[in-house]
Amino acid sequence: MKTFDNKGYIDEHLYALQQRNLIYNHDFRYFSNQIEFNYGIPDGWCYEDKGANGSINFDKNTERCIIKKSGGNSLMTFKQALHEFPRWKQMLLEKVISVKVVLNLSIAGDVSMTLSDGIDSNTIVKNGIGDFEVEVELKVNKAAKSVWITISSSAPSIVIAISKVYGNVGLIAIENLPCIVQGIIGERKQYIATKNPPAEELSLCQAPVELSNDYSRLNSVINNRFGKGQNGNSMLIDMRGYFSRAWNNGAKVDPDATNRKPPGTGTIEGDHVSTFEQDIFLKHDHELGFSIDKTILMGDKSSTTIINTASTSKTKETADGKETRPKNIAELYTIKWA
Repeated sequence: MKTFDNKGYIDEHLYALQQRNLIYNHDFRYFSNQIEFNYGIPDGWCYEDKGANGSINFDKNTERCIIKKSGGNSLMTFKQALHEFPRWKQMLLEKVISVKVVLNLSIAGDVSMTLSDGIDSNTIVKNGIGDFEVEVELKVNKAAKSVWITISSSAPSIVIAISKVYGNVGLIAIENLPCIVQGIIGERKQYIATKNPPAEELSLCQAPVELSNDYSRLNSVINNRFGKGQNGNSMLIDMRGYFSRAWNNGAKVDPDATNRKPPGTGTIEGDHVSTFEQDIFLKHDHELGFSIDKTILMGDKSSTTIINTASTSKTKETADGKETRPKNIAELYTIKWA
C-alpha cells in the first residue's frame, strides 16, 4: 500500500486534479438561454463579433457550434477562461497546458487558435476547407493572472463549425477526462449548517452585487438575467428571505404568472424562470351568519334591538404576526461558478 508524507500527499492530490478537462462545456451541450432569449452562445463561452451580420448557433443535427463570421475584416473571438476555479494557480502556474480544437471550415480563411496567460501566448493558424484537429500548447508563466483559449478570425463571412474543445495539464490533450467543474455552472444550491458558501459557489443571500471579470463563465450563463452592473457584467440575484416556487410554464396553477415582475434590475417579466411575485392574499369574504330564535319584546320603556342581516359587517383583526407563512427553516442559497 502506498503511503505519503504531507508533501507527497499534496503532490498526488494535485496530480489527480491535473487529470481534468479544463474546458467547461467542451462539446457545447449546455445552452441555458438559447431557446428563451435566442441567446446562441454556449454556456461558459464568450463570443464577440464587432462586424455586422455575424451569428452563432448550435446545429442539433451535426452537434456543432456554428459561427458565421460577419462580412468585412473585423475580428471575431470565441473564447473561454481556463483559470476560473479555486486554487488554479497551484495547478496551472509553470505547467504545460495542451488544448485541442476539433472544427470544420467550409470557406477558406485564416482561423487562429491561441493559448494565452496574459504574458506569454502560443497561436496556431489554419487556412483551408475540411475537417481539422488543432492542438496548441503553452507553458503558463509563473506570474500569470489568467489563462484563456481563444478561437478567432478576421476572414469575411467565414463559417467555423466547432465540434469540441478540450484540454488539460500535460503534453497531450485528452478528450475523455472528467471536467474540472463538478456539476453545472449556474445551478443553485442550498445549505443548512453554514453561512459561508464553498469556494466554487457565491452567496445569493446578500445585497445584489455585480460579477467581476473573474467570473466570465457564470456571466455567460446568467446573461444579465438579473440586471447589468456598471461595468457591463451580470448582477447576482438577491434571494434573502424569499421562498422558491416551481416555474408555472403555462399551467393554470399560478393565476398571476403573466404579471410576474423582473428580478432585481433585470428586464425579464411574465411567466419565466427567476421572475418574482409580491406576497398577496386570495380574495375572499368572511361570511357572518345570524339567527334569531326568540321574539324581541318591546315595551314602552325598553330599547329596541334591530339586527340588519343585509348590511356589511367586519370580523376582528388577528394579531399573530406581520406575514402569512408556512413553517420554515432559513437556508443559505448559493450559485455555482466553477
